[in-house]
Amino acid sequence: MLFEKPKHHHHRVSEFQAVVLGGYGSSNRLYPISEEDNLPKALLPVGNKPVISYTLEWLEKAGINDIIVIIQATGNAPQKLSAYLRTHPGNVHCQVVSVDEDDETADALRAIKDKIDRDFIVVPCDLITELNPKELFDAHRVSGSTFSALFYEPGLTESASKDEDLLPYVGIDPTHNALVYKALRSENEDFSIRMSLLNKFPRVRIHTNLQDAHFYIFKKWVLDIVVDKEYITSISKDLIPMLVKCQYQKKLVEREEITKYSSTYDDLLANALSLSTTQSVDMEEGSLKEDPIHPSFKSPVKTYVHVYRGGFCGRGNTTASYSELNRYATKQGATITRVPSSAEVAPRTQVGNDSVVGEYTKIDERSSVKKSCVGSHCIIGKNVKIANSVIMDHVVIGDNVKIDGCIICNNAKIQEKASLKDCDVAGGYIVDKDAQLKGEKLVAFREAI
Repeated sequence: MLFEKPKHHHHRVSEFQAVVLGGYGSSNRLYPISEEDNLPKALLPVGNKPVISYTLEWLEKAGINDIIVIIQATGNAPQKLSAYLRTHPGNVHCQVVSVDEDDETADALRAIKDKIDRDFIVVPCDLITELNPKELFDAHRVSGSTFSALFYEPGLTESASKDEDLLPYVGIDPTHNALVYKALRSENEDFSIRMSLLNKFPRVRIHTNLQDAHFYIFKKWVLDIVVDKEYITSISKDLIPMLVKCQYQKKLVEREEITKYSSTYDDLLANALSLSTTQSVDMEEGSLKEDPIHPSFKSPVKTYVHVYRGGFCGRGNTTASYSELNRYATKQGATITRVPSSAEVAPRTQVGNDSVVGEYTKIDERSSVKKSCVGSHCIIGKNVKIANSVIMDHVVIGDNVKIDGCIICNNAKIQEKASLKDCDVAGGYIVDKDAQLKGEKLVAFREAI
């Protein structure tokens, strides 16, 4: 463990612990913006705040203040993250744990097993949502599920972006909101469903418009399974499919000895029902429906899926969806400081009411900033046009430059009269004057030492 933010004196034990994945698996999809010479994924700015700060605020709102942040040990990323968390204003207790670069998500859980002592949540550091956390946690408590998962309907921009894969097939049993099927989708393939699934869940609704938020709430005993079974390396690819199948595959439950794990913890709901003075037979019958083929088989695994529609929910795991998070954070009506008093914006320069400018940034005259985030300590010349872009900190932009649909990382320099459209510019990169570039990833290749 690299760093631990001290506990507050009035620290209250929360019902769940949270494990925040500080940049996993998708770093190559964010190339070159989450490279070593820029920032780790968790610290990428969204509306000029690190993306992880939204996750921490959301967890705090849910009453969860015991948080473990896992980050892969590449370069000095863990130190950068620890330094930020020391200054994070929220009332949460954070531990940063760095794990091996090759570790997948379930491997990472195995590495921190001694730090988890109760039911826990796994959440990516780049998930931003308007969903009220209490709604989700209440639904999880009522369902009494082994795990609960969050799925959402992506916005038009996110689902239409060119670098997104097809959304998966997601099968939900509408009577209990159980997650009973999930499979990757490809253009030319049919999908098949086992009879054992349909015997247990005769009604299944298959969705093709839902995105997996990779947000899960787990019972503590699920961690014991992960610790013992080392072939489970990924949460979404190995652990979730196995638990989903355990709901209806008797042989799998027996082979993996799932009942042994689940029975090590008292079921609080069952305990409460046994002590109840009022009859609640209907509740019992509804929750433990018998499998007509194996009438004696009652699966120890129960799932719940929460589908969020109607509000914003998105992840920043590709350059397109990361740009979308920034547009959301700075949209008109957002309660943020658009131009801080320390910034110097020349009188004849326009900063739109859908944009934000960072501290101590200077923008010369006749320039315009629309639908964009400009970071701190930037120097922007005369007659510069910036639209639909994310400009990070300490960026220098010369006169008469046009930037549209770009992500420009820390310490980059764009020299005068350059024109960039849909480009990603790596940290410290210098774009030559008069350059006309479209759809490029601009990275300075260093000599291997």
